[in-house]
This record gives sequence, C-alpha cells and structure tokens, in this order.
Amino acid sequence: VTACATDQHVKPVAGPFAVGHDIPTLVPTAGGTYTLTIDASTNGWWLEVPVEASWLPVGRKFGSAKVVQQLVIPANGSAALRSTTLKINSSNGETETIEVKQNK
Repeated sequence: VTACATDQHVKPVAGPFAVGHDIPTLVPTAGGTYTLTIDASTNGWWLEVPVEASWLPVGRKFGSAKVVQQLVIPANGSAALRSTTLKINSSNGETETIEVKQNK
C-alpha cells in the first residue's frame, strides 16, 4: 500500500468586482436604453431594485462573472421627477450603487 501526499486545500480567493454604466445624471423624460456592466469575475452578484421603482425594469437581477445588460427606461408620463437607487452587491462583500433620476 502506498500513501499519497496530503492534499493541499487552497481556499478560493474572490476576484475583483466592478460596475460600469452609461446612465446619464438625469435621464430625459422620453426615457432611453442604457448599458449596465457588472464584472464580478469569480464572485456572485445580485442587484437590488426598490419596490417603488417599478418604472425601472431590470432583466437580470443576479448572476456571476461578467454580465452586460440593457436597461430600457420608459418615458416618464407622470408630472413628477422619478428617482431611485440601484444597489449591486458582490459575494466578496463589495457594493456599488447607481442613482437613477428621470426628468418629469
């Protein structure tokens, strides 16, 4: 009987986490299509959208690795400025926020 060397267990190291977007400081009343890029490398991520922001549809709210998605912000038919905060969390503990405001 031969013995093998003791297995060396290596704990995985979380990779970098970055969020990018082209959402303007103030989205026009007519709305528009914008790109949201979440690069979580080896991490999982999830996106929190407040319940009161039903006017801002987000197609994918969780995942891992790098994801590029389109945010289609519809026209603002109300007489009020719309505002919300998107919060993107990484399983490595990092968080990014995006303020979204739409003109009335």
